[in-house]
Amino acid sequence: MRRKPTCTQFQTAEGSFLRINAIASNIFHITVSETEHFPESPLVRYDIVRFPASRPDFKLEEDDEAYTLRTGRASLRAAKRDGRLSFQHSRGELAIGHAPLPSSPELSDPSGTFFEARFELDAEERIYGTGIGSDTIMKRGQHIRMRMMKRDAYTPVPFLMSSRGWGLYANTSDPHDFDIGHADPDRIMLRVPSPTLDYLLFAGSGYAELLSSYTAIAGKPRLLPLWAYGLAFIGNQQANARETIEDAMKFRDADIPCDMIGLDATWMEVHYDRSTNQNWHPERFFIPRWNPKGQHTFIGTLRAMGFKLSLWLGSDFDLTRYEERLAAERVKLSDGDAASPDTAGQSNGEQEQEEIWYTHLEKFVDQGVSAFKLTENSGALKGKSWSNGMGDEEMHHLYPLLLAKQMHDGFKRQTGKRPMVYAAEGYAGIQQYAAMWAGGLADEPDEPRSLVKILNASLCGLSNMANDMDIHSPEGIHFGFLQPWSKVNSWAYWRHPCLLDVPLREMFKRYAKLRYRLIPYIYSSAYTAYATGMPIIRAMPLMYPRQTEMAEMTTQYMFGDSLLVGAFTEQIELPEGEWIDYWTGRRYRGPAKLEYHAPEQAGGPLFVRAGAILPMWPEMNHVGQKPVDTISLHIYPHKDSEFTLYEDDGVTCKYEEGAFSLTTVLCESSEHRTLVHIGARNGQYDGMSAERSYDVFVHLQTKPSLVTVDGSEYQETTRAKKSQLQAGWSFDRTTGVLHLHVEERKNRSGSVRIELLHGGEAARKSWTTSKRPAAAGGTAAVRQAEAYAAPAADRRDFRAPSPSQFEKHLEMGLETGNKGKLRSALERLMAEETKERTSGEDREQLLYVSGLLAGFIERKQWPMKQVVGDLYERFLSLQTEAGDETSGQVLLQVAERIADYSQTSRTSALHPLVQQLQEMVEQEMDQQFFTLNVAAQRLHVNASHLSRLFKQETGKSFSDYMMEQKMIYAKRLMQNGSKVADAGLAAGFKDTGYFIRVFRNYWGITPGELKL
Repeated sequence: MRRKPTCTQFQTAEGSFLRINAIASNIFHITVSETEHFPESPLVRYDIVRFPASRPDFKLEEDDEAYTLRTGRASLRAAKRDGRLSFQHSRGELAIGHAPLPSSPELSDPSGTFFEARFELDAEERIYGTGIGSDTIMKRGQHIRMRMMKRDAYTPVPFLMSSRGWGLYANTSDPHDFDIGHADPDRIMLRVPSPTLDYLLFAGSGYAELLSSYTAIAGKPRLLPLWAYGLAFIGNQQANARETIEDAMKFRDADIPCDMIGLDATWMEVHYDRSTNQNWHPERFFIPRWNPKGQHTFIGTLRAMGFKLSLWLGSDFDLTRYEERLAAERVKLSDGDAASPDTAGQSNGEQEQEEIWYTHLEKFVDQGVSAFKLTENSGALKGKSWSNGMGDEEMHHLYPLLLAKQMHDGFKRQTGKRPMVYAAEGYAGIQQYAAMWAGGLADEPDEPRSLVKILNASLCGLSNMANDMDIHSPEGIHFGFLQPWSKVNSWAYWRHPCLLDVPLREMFKRYAKLRYRLIPYIYSSAYTAYATGMPIIRAMPLMYPRQTEMAEMTTQYMFGDSLLVGAFTEQIELPEGEWIDYWTGRRYRGPAKLEYHAPEQAGGPLFVRAGAILPMWPEMNHVGQKPVDTISLHIYPHKDSEFTLYEDDGVTCKYEEGAFSLTTVLCESSEHRTLVHIGARNGQYDGMSAERSYDVFVHLQTKPSLVTVDGSEYQETTRAKKSQLQAGWSFDRTTGVLHLHVEERKNRSGSVRIELLHGGEAARKSWTTSKRPAAAGGTAAVRQAEAYAAPAADRRDFRAPSPSQFEKHLEMGLETGNKGKLRSALERLMAEETKERTSGEDREQLLYVSGLLAGFIERKQWPMKQVVGDLYERFLSLQTEAGDETSGQVLLQVAERIADYSQTSRTSALHPLVQQLQEMVEQEMDQQFFTLNVAAQRLHVNASHLSRLFKQETGKSFSDYMMEQKMIYAKRLMQNGSKVADAGLAAGFKDTGYFIRVFRNYWGITPGELKL
């Protein structure tokens, strides 16, 4: 069978050769050459940059002037005469006005070996990327030399993204240049010292999608071992084994959490030995040859205290011989060779063992070494010859990549565990293999420069970043602990926290304990980075692209979704929304610019975004010290919010195969009610605890009048002891924090539902009334009137737990535009108990049904006047005038107007991501564990961004939409004759009993009653 073409290639009238390829619906690969030969980038050859195995559907169109490649998301037009490119979004936005002369570049070098491409810029366009710089994050106006060097360019990344929704990646490992509106303010110029120009163009809805698309090609940042997100300490370079053990004991004696102890190059017999003959220093770190491993060694002693050991490493080894063998094996596999991919790279003899750099390190890992620091090697590599035939410049960026790759793969192959390798040098793709070091205090006299470097790196997909913490200042401690991973590096100095004066030592301890409590939040953010490319540390424009005042912010950042950190500053710029000062509990409304003076116990600003849900561990001195059966959830209610807690074994790479669990916590809050849903853990992994409980801390402004859990009232207790909180709650008036303890449902059978009512005795009375069974007379009408007294968004929840089936039918009619269904439902609601109602109760019923219609409009966030048109004033008058025979007709007309508006909204164009998500919901209806995080991972976008986008486009949360679709689908199946169990299974409910309960709570009737 003839294979479908994946690209188009042609020679321009001016003589150059151009190849354009659609590798994803929003990604195009462009190669320009002076000859018909298009050499493969070393980054692709060595399997660092990977293109998708499957290609998108596309159309190739040709006219007299150009070829046009179209996908569902974008199009690329290439002129036949000179190869000019025009790159357009599927939504009509021009990302690159012209790809200027990539096929006929001006040669800027006398030897004629440079290619130059020019990309047009709009007047207000902002550009981020390159991974380089310690002064600014916005790159427009700069000329940047893309070459790895000390201080400002440890990890250059040839990736740019624009505020106009396009991205650019130069697919080369050679040093090159970006001129970003420097020589010409209206152009980006990419200059590469090669007769071939190779780059990729990305289209995206924003920075988050562009970053996700880029890391889908250059590699997502893998998860570090769980313990690596704690604290690392590198001792003084003159320390010996005894002093290293004493350093560790000081941490434990001072009750300061720490997980890793590192040794500098003096651990070696030969100082700064870069060979494969490394051995322990015979005096400083004596290891008996006859018994080299066990608790009796200094490594075993450290391990018994809960510490992992890290070693410094340098290398000038020829890594390319092994990489060339791997590349040849991959070619054989792609050509149909019978060899298994699982055995690729495994050595089969002594000669092949000599090719593999990692082999000589196996003995150290076998003795208990858990981590490695890869130092700068570029200075030691000049003038070497390489098996792949490359020279110094060609290997300059490749070498640190190949070293990290072989270290990562070798450790994983030997131990079956995740490596903790951190590197001082890198290039595009390094995030797959190593954590990164952003610089040390020795070469950073101005530590805030490290913050800017970390922000620049994060804008290029480098998530696991850290710098050397300045422990001698409150600001340094503050910044050092609020990073993706934290590291204290003594090197030639004495930077042990136990040597600090008392105030700084106590501050260091508080921050260390806070960091360890936050590990489940940090680790969940690390998983988000692995799944979507969204880094743990997020520059402000990455999270708030529309707030131009954030465009060049370098003294603050988001730490995960919910924490705003200011560093080395006494000013903080709050984005839109409500924010809570973590240290004081004071609330602020953004956007706002604050003069900020940190309280005595803190080293800088730390704000919590209202709506945040922060999971926390109990205190511990190292990861794994105690089992985590109870998670604390700190909830800051504000409108609708959610958080997904990620957990796995923390050690192996099985998470890449799906061995993990996700727990979704939802919070809905209004003036009268706060509702928290703690979902069951979805998924499984080795070592997963059989049971889970939660200490829930809800940060409020007033004491609630009523607290229920799964419909049962909890009583207030005077003290917050867990034994007293098993079915009770406490409230701290000084902090405004409510505390209660709940258990996960047995067999993970469903969510735990916590409801807090606000509003004093009236709210309690309303709830109590709704819990009483309906009696003769007007009880139902009274209950409905009380429900109407609450805000529209809360009315259904203030009523009896099982809402009327006619309310659901009305909502379905409004949602789908089915006027027959809504007329029937409205008539039944208005006629309900008519014979038993007084005129006053008729009035209450009228108000109640009016409230249902108004509530539907409010939840959709639609403008009521626009929805109901000329009926607006008459509809409002129903709430103040006595009802008459025309009132019911007005309600019907209003309902039909709402249905018409809903139908129009449903047929209007949704954002492509939301359309894809809705299609995935339809396809995955029968999947029990299909979540927003799973969808975001498949769509290569950040889950929080997708959640906000979905609600913005549809007017409802994804979880509500998912449940609605499942319930409608299951109901339709049963109405068409399906059995209850089969309908539940088709809607993703494996447990029929649980499905029946959910169905009854949603529709107000059981599946059995529906089938009668």
